[in-house]
Amino acid sequence: GCSVDQNDIAQGDAALKALVTAIKGSKLWKQGHNVIVVVWDENDYSSLPNQVVTIVDTSYAPTGVASNVMYNHFSLLKTLEAGFGLHYLNHAADKNVKLMSDLFGVGK
Repeated sequence: GCSVDQNDIAQGDAALKALVTAIKGSKLWKQGHNVIVVVWDENDYSSLPNQVVTIVDTSYAPTGVASNVMYNHFSLLKTLEAGFGLHYLNHAADKNVKLMSDLFGVGK
């Protein structure tokens, strides 16, 4: 569920910072095309449309890019599958599911 406990939130923030710092500090981060995707879906159980924060950090594309495109969970799946040259699973194969190209620096 959605935690409002500030200690839980601080622990999650610290863990995420440690992971991202370690990944970006590794030799492999600077080699090739690497991506860190952070998805924050706090699920507040409201009846409003579920908007999820997604942060994409790459080792190869410009930073500070924001998107106004409305994506869904299948957009991330489809984008990752496309990046690895895999077939699309389930609803990721739907024609209305958009690739998150703008956030992954594709075509730039």
